Order: sequence, then C-alpha cells, then structure tokens
Amino acid sequence: MLPTITDKHRENFKSLSSGWMRVGATCVQLRRGGEVLVGCPDSKPGSEPSIAVTSLASGLSLHVFGIADARWVPTAESMLEIFGSLLSADADLENLTGALVETQDRLVALYELTQATRRTLDMPKLLDLLIQQSRHLMDVDGGFVVLKEKGRQTIIHQVSEKPLHPAHAEAAASLYLRDPNRHVFKDSETLPADLKNVMMVTLPVRDEISAAVGLFNKTGNFTTPDIKLAKAIAGHIGAQMENAMLHKEAVERARLETEMDIARQVQTAILPQSIPQVKGVDVFATSTPALEVGGDFFDVIDRSENTLVFALGDVTGKGMPAALLMSMTHTIIKSASRNMPFTQPHQVLNRLNHDMAADFANVGMFTTVMLGMIDCADCKLHFSNAGQSPIYHVPFNSEPMLLEAQDIPVGILDTVEYTTQSLNLSQGDLFIAASDGFPESRNPAGEMYGYERMRAILSSSRTLSAKQIAEVLLADVNAFCGAHPQDDDRTIVVLKFEKSTENRIMFNESLTVRANYEEIRQPCERLRLNLRQAGVSEEIAGQCELALQELLTNLVDHAYEGNPNGQVAVRMAGNRGQIFIQTEDTGAPANIKLEDVHMPAPEDLAEGGYGMAIIRSLMDDIRYETAQEKNVWTLVKNL
Repeated sequence: MLPTITDKHRENFKSLSSGWMRVGATCVQLRRGGEVLVGCPDSKPGSEPSIAVTSLASGLSLHVFGIADARWVPTAESMLEIFGSLLSADADLENLTGALVETQDRLVALYELTQATRRTLDMPKLLDLLIQQSRHLMDVDGGFVVLKEKGRQTIIHQVSEKPLHPAHAEAAASLYLRDPNRHVFKDSETLPADLKNVMMVTLPVRDEISAAVGLFNKTGNFTTPDIKLAKAIAGHIGAQMENAMLHKEAVERARLETEMDIARQVQTAILPQSIPQVKGVDVFATSTPALEVGGDFFDVIDRSENTLVFALGDVTGKGMPAALLMSMTHTIIKSASRNMPFTQPHQVLNRLNHDMAADFANVGMFTTVMLGMIDCADCKLHFSNAGQSPIYHVPFNSEPMLLEAQDIPVGILDTVEYTTQSLNLSQGDLFIAASDGFPESRNPAGEMYGYERMRAILSSSRTLSAKQIAEVLLADVNAFCGAHPQDDDRTIVVLKFEKSTENRIMFNESLTVRANYEEIRQPCERLRLNLRQAGVSEEIAGQCELALQELLTNLVDHAYEGNPNGQVAVRMAGNRGQIFIQTEDTGAPANIKLEDVHMPAPEDLAEGGYGMAIIRSLMDDIRYETAQEKNVWTLVKNL
C-alpha cells in the first residue's frame, strides 16, 4: 500500500517532469487507475497521452502529453520506476513508524497497567484493569473473565457498554477451555448472533481454578500480535491475582488464628486451674489438645470433705466445633454436679443427655463421658461410663484391669438411661480415666501406642504419686510418637486411694546405673540412706538392701551376662505401710517361675543359684513381668 501524495512528493515529481518540458512535453501525469495523483502542469490536458507506461508492481502509470517519439518510452519507464521506488520506500517508512508507535502505545499501556496493579489487591479491580486495557489496545466492544472453581459457583466479570448475557460468556469460555490451543472464534460459528468474533486466552491462576479472558467484536480481525498482547496482559494480571489471593488468605488466617487464640484462652479458663484434694485421695489431671483448641475436657469437684466428683469426656472431632460443644457439655456437668441433689453419677449423665441430645444431633456429633464419685468414708468409687475408653482400675496387689464402657455415648439417643457401677477401694489402688488420644497415638511408622503398652506403664509406675504416674505415661507416649505429630487430644485423670495421711510417701527416687558390680552398689546404698532417713528399723532396712543387691547381682550375671555397659533403672519408694523397689532392664528375659522358687535345705546349698530364694524369703511380694522388650522386677516389703 502506497502512502498519500505529499507536497514533497509533488515537488520531486515537478523536478523530474521539468526534463520532459525541455524536450517538448506539454503535460506529465502520475496516475493510479483513473485517478491523477499529481500532474505537471496541474491543468488537465485536452488530448490523449502520446506516451503511457504502467508498473504492475506499484499499480502506477505515467502519462506524457505532446511527445510522440517512441524513443522516449524507456525514459518514461525509468521515471515511473524511480518515483514508484520513492513512494514505496516512504510507504515502508510510514508503516514502520506506525508499528513503532503502536508498539510504544502497547508498552506504555503495559507500564501503566503494571503501575496500577501494584497499588491494588482488590480482585474485581484487577479484572477491570485487565479488560479495560485490552479494550483500549485492541479496539473491541468489550471483554469478560470467567472463573470456574470446583465446588463453587462460576464467576463472570464483564466490562462493556453492551455486556453479553452471562450464559453466552460462559459458553464461549467452555468452548475455549475444551480446546485451549485455539484462540479466535468467528461469526456465527457456535457463537450467539450478537458476537462477530471472540478471542480467548487463559488467565493463569491456581491449578484448581479454570479461568479464561474473552475479548469480543473487534473492528477487523484478531491478529497474532493481539493474541500475544492479550496473553501478556493476562499473565501479569494472573500473577497479581495470585498475590491478591495469598494476601486474602493471610488476612483470613490471621483472623482465624486470633479467634482460635481467644477460644483457646476461654477453653483453658474453663478447665480447672487447680485440682481440689480430699482426705485420702491423691488426684492429678491434665489435658494436651492436638490443635489450638480441642474436644477433650475434664473436671474435679469436691462436693464435701469426704466426697470427690471427677469427669472426663471427649467430643467427636477437633477444632472450634468440638470446643464449643465441649464447653457446653462441661458447663452442664459442672453445674449439675455442684447444684443437683444426686447420689449416683448416672443421674448427671441422664440430665446431660436430656439437655444436649438435640444439639449434638443437629451437628451430627456426640461425646463420650466418664463421671465418677469417690466416697472416702465408705472407701467406694461409683462411676458411670458413657462410651469413654480407656478406663483402668489398678489394684495395689494385682495387675491393671481395663474397664469396658457399659453405656453408649451422650447425644446418640435421647431416651437412653445410664447406669452406675461401683468399686471397693483399698490402700494404694489406682483409678485412671484417659481419652483415646493415648492408645491411638502413632509413631512415624504408623504403629499405635496401644492398650497393652499403656497397661504396662501403669503397672510399672503404680508406686508413684498421681502426678508422677501421669507424667511418666505422657513422657512414654511422646517418646513412642517421636517426630509424628499429635493426632488427637490427650487428657487423663489419675486418682490414687490412700486410706489415711499416715500412708503418705516417705521417699520416692529413681536412678539408672550400668550393669557391673561396682555401679550396682549405688542404688543399694541410696536405698539404705532413704530407709534410715524415713525411720525404718535397721533390720528391715538391711533386708531390703540385701534383696535389692541380690536382684541386681542376678541381672548382672544373667540378664546382661557380663556386659558391663547394659543399664538398669532402679525405682524406690516408701510410705508408712510399705517399701517398693522396682528394676527395669533390656537384657535377656528371666527363665524362671517364681512359684517354684523355694529356699533349699542347708545341706543342699550350692555356691550360687539361690538368689531368688533369698529375695523371696526377705520380701513380702515379688513380681516379674516383661513389657515392650523390657524386664520389670517389683519387690514389696510390708512395714
């Protein structure tokens, strides 16, 4: 396409035409088709040209009037070629200038877009900028953005004096998303009648969101540079939208963290800040939530000088919903336990189920609850268990027993009637109520902590105080889980029955030594010192020391078979009624039946091999068990 004839072109043509005038020409004209672009002189000649030459390349023709000599035809052709080249060069320069101006306009627009988007994190405003700049640069009637996210309603954002029907915009986006390599759709080709043409490009946002930008009804046709420009604009806006989403999520996360922190503070304030104690019972309780707030709860309430009420429960689920229901459940139990004239724990659970069944049903949740009452005057424990586990009764002189729940959880049926069970308590008996966050804890290999490991820890730590028993159990669970995150809340209530204050702990100590003859003297000497300071007679102290020495010597000789680096943990405790000695090692298990151990007759005594018989003769009780690849020996001496 040749440029428009300018004054400079006319001057150049007149300069070239002056030569023709000197050789007799009356008029020279440059034509395109039937149109005279420039003539010299400007007047229209009255006759036909005597020489006429045409260029097929440029579409121009040169007409010369007044010279009929054919020898001047090559000169006319040369003049036409020169002037055509001049006009063509100007046309190329004009086109290049136009392209540079257009490129500059687009760069300026992209710069302005970049500056504008830096100042906003508002998603609708970002989409407005995307469409407005695209309309400005590509001369279209309007544009739209379609955002599709799984599980959410499709969002359609438009900027146009005549916006499309939302269904048409969504249909165009669906057409493109099925074939994202095709960007331009024309005329009535699967498009509504009011769409002349549509160009679609992807808006790059998150993988879970399908997003497309549409620009419609361009004057002329969409070109490859248009597609590239639209992709560049969409790419920049997509990155800004990602920033906007991250900012929105950060704000939302901060808001939730603030709310969760407030909820955690409220929940912590609801749980007992101190544990009441009654005469004859050592009580300890604690809770460690898996999240900021949890669904476990506990309470310990002293109803009178000789009566203690305690509760432990676990609302299904975790987080805020469980915490809200937990708070409601805890409040009702606390209020009923203090103010309601009841004699059995199941009456409180009946009241709780009556008040909360509808609330639990509305959200599809329930709660397990264990509610107990200790009557110290009668040495009895009454308890009602609505689906809570694990619950252990650890008699002083026998192994821990897992108590199965006798009733269903609260909130499942509104017509259920709960029941109460009773236990006779003896001095040294333990009652442990815990949430399933203990046995169901997992290590990095996916193995569960389990009921048996929990049972073994309770058995081996029974001589400790209620707080120490809870701490030993929590430490063992944490060691078992290692780096695996806590999956569920861990809540525990430990009660240790002591008939009177005369049976309070006189000493309680633990130490670990290596399995050699030199170091095993340390726990023996330490036991003798503790017994002397507690006022135990020299005779009994000597018997206990000798029994421990014989036991440790056997472990060095048989459990570790001369390995001096093996380790033995020794625990010693005493109250006014009994002395407890316990060892724990990881050596070879003992191949012995304690019921078959008897002191031989003097004439049958050999140089060795009767250590267990000596221990049995010195102590009132001796027990041996294996748990978690550990050997545990327990010696008891009654005072």
